[in-house]
Amino acid sequence: MAGGRLGGTARARYTSGMKIAVPTRHRRLFLLCACSAAVHFAVLELLAAHGPGPAAAPAAGALSVRLMPSRAAPAPSPSAAAEPPAPPARAAHARPARAATDPSASAPGRPAAPPVPAPEAAPTATPAATPSASPEPAPPPLQMPGRYHVRFPPPVLLTYDVTRAAAGGLPAPAGTAQLSWRTDGTRYLLDVEGAAGRLHSEGGGGDAGIVPRLASEDAAGGALVTEFDADGGRVLFRAAGTEAPDNVGIQDRASLLMQLAGMGLADPDQIADTIEIVVAGARDLRIARLQVLGREDVATGMGVLAAWHLAERAAPGQPRLDVWLAPQQGWLPVRIRLEDGGAGVTQTLRAVAPAPPLPPAATAR
Repeated sequence: MAGGRLGGTARARYTSGMKIAVPTRHRRLFLLCACSAAVHFAVLELLAAHGPGPAAAPAAGALSVRLMPSRAAPAPSPSAAAEPPAPPARAAHARPARAATDPSASAPGRPAAPPVPAPEAAPTATPAATPSASPEPAPPPLQMPGRYHVRFPPPVLLTYDVTRAAAGGLPAPAGTAQLSWRTDGTRYLLDVEGAAGRLHSEGGGGDAGIVPRLASEDAAGGALVTEFDADGGRVLFRAAGTEAPDNVGIQDRASLLMQLAGMGLADPDQIADTIEIVVAGARDLRIARLQVLGREDVATGMGVLAAWHLAERAAPGQPRLDVWLAPQQGWLPVRIRLEDGGAGVTQTLRAVAPAPPLPPAATAR
């Protein structure tokens, strides 16, 4: 009995202790939860009062999930497809198409965004050429290209009948004249006596045809000499004591006649339109512009010959030269006329003969 009472007493004490212990643990847990809640509320109140701080970088997985909705383009609707394309000015700023590895394009459950065409490169305007600040100097006023093909005429001696006419008068016989052309195909000697006075020329040949080395013409005070210094690139007028730049294809007053004949021999088509040749006189240079007027029949001592009439377009007050070239006579001048101040001298072919041979070492008159 004592043991039973004792056991009963012990059980009562144990039960009483249990009743007291359980409420104490619950109170501790309750206090811990209350403190945690108070701390959380305090933090929320602090954030609401001072604003959010700098956001921490989200994790890679969160970044992918948050950015995918903004990068994925919605599927085109029928109304959007019917809209006209954007103007070229706006298309130039369109975003480039996504690469095939774009996560939004391969995400499951999402419609694939339609590819955006890459903008076409705008054409680059070619800058206009700006004029040079320092233009190239103009060539000499008398510079003429040696564009004519010339073949040396064979040696020949031409004899002419001469007539003279005063201004407004009728032509009257005035003796005879000669043109002596001696050449070996490389060198030449030329003497002309007639409408233009007494002229002499000597030299050789080159790419531009006849190349004079020395020319002279008789005058009351003596011979007026002109030298052609090809190496020095100048023409020397001994009578005037002056000089001028040399020119490709330049001729003197006598060699001009045979240069025209050589042009007809080399290529008859060159005898057309206007022929321009730089000519050296006794004191200066000039450009002889010979207009081809057409074909004419010329009555000569050898019969009627068809010839091409060339007339110089001379400046007012300057002598004018007319030449008739006959193809059937090797394009030689079958008539020559020189008009000056209304008066004129004309020489017309009378006979053709072989020229004397060229001296082996002829270098001067």
